[in-house]
Amino acid sequence: MLTRVFHSACAAISTVTLVTAFQCAQAQTIRWAGHTWKVTSGSMAGVAPGNAANVDFNPDGYLHLQIANREGKWTAAELFTTDNMGFGTYQWVIQGDVYNMDQTTVLGLFTYGPTHHIGADAENEIDVEFSQWNKTCHGCDADFTVYPSTGNRKPNGVSSWEDNFQVSGGNLTTARMEWRHDRVVFTLMNGVHPIGSVADVIKTETYSSNTTNIPQTAAPVGINLWCFKATPSKNQSAVIRDFKFVPF
Repeated sequence: MLTRVFHSACAAISTVTLVTAFQCAQAQTIRWAGHTWKVTSGSMAGVAPGNAANVDFNPDGYLHLQIANREGKWTAAELFTTDNMGFGTYQWVIQGDVYNMDQTTVLGLFTYGPTHHIGADAENEIDVEFSQWNKTCHGCDADFTVYPSTGNRKPNGVSSWEDNFQVSGGNLTTARMEWRHDRVVFTLMNGVHPIGSVADVIKTETYSSNTTNIPQTAAPVGINLWCFKATPSKNQSAVIRDFKFVPF
């Protein structure tokens, strides 16, 4: 069952099903794709704060994220699993044309240890991102990035490795990340594909290194839709149809 946990004005009500029309304070915790996720409210990546109103999965069960302007104030969307996941295959199915979003918009699919105090910022992070990075990445529309393990933060917080690239995809994309102790394999595929199969590949890349440059500690999974350096020209949205994790 899809449930949403309410806080503040709804403290007396522990959970409600999303099929109800009950309205009250925005949710801070959701159950989706077999995991419990904490929704960011306030400070997050980028120039717009997180707002739980921008995260929902009504009415189709897919995860809907927004960057929205409400009464002149821009807010974004972010959520993290409450559990940590380690070496294994991570897979997201994305609906919509994420290759042509507003140039300021970033859709991030990633592991990020510092959310649970596992390492510092710019450590223990592996990213699949879709963005034009406000036209600062010389024509890219997506990237793969790996940050180092705990205690191995690089000067100025730079990554161990990253690739910014331009790729053309359709309205359904399977994004896969296979994390092992000595390498990370990234794959983007057109369409929906089960874990274990590879087809309709539009981009794949393997980063191989050592335990200094590749995170080694289980971490929460994050999903966010945020604003890089500026707010967009109009409201933005992204739909994540599914997320799966299979440990090695």
